[in-house]
Amino acid sequence: MEIPSRKRENLILLIISVGFIIWSTAFIYRSSFVAVDGRRYFCLFDDAMISMRYAWNFSHGLGLVWNQGENIQGYTNLLMTLLMSFATLIFNKSTAVLFMQIVGMGLMLAIAYVSAGIVNHIITKENHQIRTFIKILTFFCALSYYPLAYWSLMGMETGLLTLLLLSSVLFAFQYTSNKKISYLFFVSGTLGLAFLTRNDSIVYAILVWAYIAWESFTSRSRADVGKVVQLLISIIFYFGIVGGQLIFHYWYYGEMLPNTYTLKLTGMPLVLRIVNGVGFISPFLHQIIFFLVIASMEVVFNFQKRKLLLISLFLSALCYQIYVGGDAWTYWRMMSPFIPLLSLLFILSVNDLVLAISSTQASKAYFFRRPIFPDKYIFPFLVILLTLAGLLLINVRFLPNILLIEKPYQQNANRMNVNRAITINQLTTNNATVGVFWAGSIPYYTDRNAIDFLGRCDKYIAQLPPDISGAVAEKGMKSVPGHNKYDLNYSIKDLHPTYVQNFIWGAQNLSEWAANNYVKVNHNGISVFFLKDSPQVLWNKISEP
Repeated sequence: MEIPSRKRENLILLIISVGFIIWSTAFIYRSSFVAVDGRRYFCLFDDAMISMRYAWNFSHGLGLVWNQGENIQGYTNLLMTLLMSFATLIFNKSTAVLFMQIVGMGLMLAIAYVSAGIVNHIITKENHQIRTFIKILTFFCALSYYPLAYWSLMGMETGLLTLLLLSSVLFAFQYTSNKKISYLFFVSGTLGLAFLTRNDSIVYAILVWAYIAWESFTSRSRADVGKVVQLLISIIFYFGIVGGQLIFHYWYYGEMLPNTYTLKLTGMPLVLRIVNGVGFISPFLHQIIFFLVIASMEVVFNFQKRKLLLISLFLSALCYQIYVGGDAWTYWRMMSPFIPLLSLLFILSVNDLVLAISSTQASKAYFFRRPIFPDKYIFPFLVILLTLAGLLLINVRFLPNILLIEKPYQQNANRMNVNRAITINQLTTNNATVGVFWAGSIPYYTDRNAIDFLGRCDKYIAQLPPDISGAVAEKGMKSVPGHNKYDLNYSIKDLHPTYVQNFIWGAQNLSEWAANNYVKVNHNGISVFFLKDSPQVLWNKISEP
């Protein structure tokens, strides 16, 4: 391999970055739509739109709430929500969403940059040629896992969490290399911000701190008191951030843990949660097994503590996904943050395998005796080819989306919900209420008080026992977390929302009751259900009675 100059390396990274920006721009356009009012709208993943509603209310002086006057923490991503509030303060609703999608693009590029930076601390003995080659491939792979790009571009906190966790790993490696205390506090800061992004990142923080302690105090050089004090102070700083957020939660919402914790993790027997989790994660393991085995070989046959940390972070995410009982979407949002680290191990392992095979007498005699192009190019070509094959295997299910043949997941649902929101705005007064299963885009684009049928923003629903009858079972799970607590009699019959999205969920069907109490109306081609004779409905404006 010819040693690329620094300028050539930067040029290659720039070309990859520009390619990703072009693809991301096309993705964002494909995720948008022209609504019933003739305007183009941008819309994030529905859970991200819940955070956008919190952000809009916060930036407009209504508090960090879903409904004005109701202090319920229905988000789990404080830092991302605060970032969204900056966008909602400056822009209108649709443009604020577009801004967050552009932020997601920037987060992905930053993730790729940090991933490439980690290579310098994994490859220490090889020459500059190999290091640069691996860095470029790692940069490319970090941008090439579709679920990570999807969640980042659709406004979820996954991209921000990934960047912060990978940055903490990079700072941990820098600290153990030169023992500068500033890097130790960078670890504390990035892990602290990761906790503000998602509280469950504390699982991964423990592993990073454990690695630093292991690397610092089991080395040949005797650990002095100063190092111990530095580590303790940095850990205390981290837990100060953790404690600060918990105190804020209790002061503002009356509870330390978010309502979503109660919704998803209480009432479900542990054994059933684990069965759920195994059923949910099995398709992911089938998709990634080849990638994981090859990456694990690098840890086993070329052991480093740093490589062990990388694989441990991935495996801990796998175990945590099983523990929480799966997820509602098979786009692997909890696993995606660690795919760049797994990709690095995969690339290193593939590089070692190609070098080992190429050095054998048999390969020299039969396979590489008369190569099509010079020897110095054939080996990196094989590494690139095998790396692309690995990427294809873990992305094969998403190829229609990657090629933009299919629209991004939930785009059609977002379009329908925004159309409904526009119709609600046109046909109801400001004091109307909306009852929803999709608690994001309709409440965000209507500004009406909302009723969350699935309990993310409703404490009563969150505390109900989950439905484990199988009526809410899909994606290999016997009961879908976050979607298995509901009481339509309470949410619809008792609360009487002006608008209702639907009357059926799980084992409950209120269609017969609704026929006497709600009216289905059509307005400009959009169908909605309104409370019969409600004074909050502008009946005279309906285009089709």
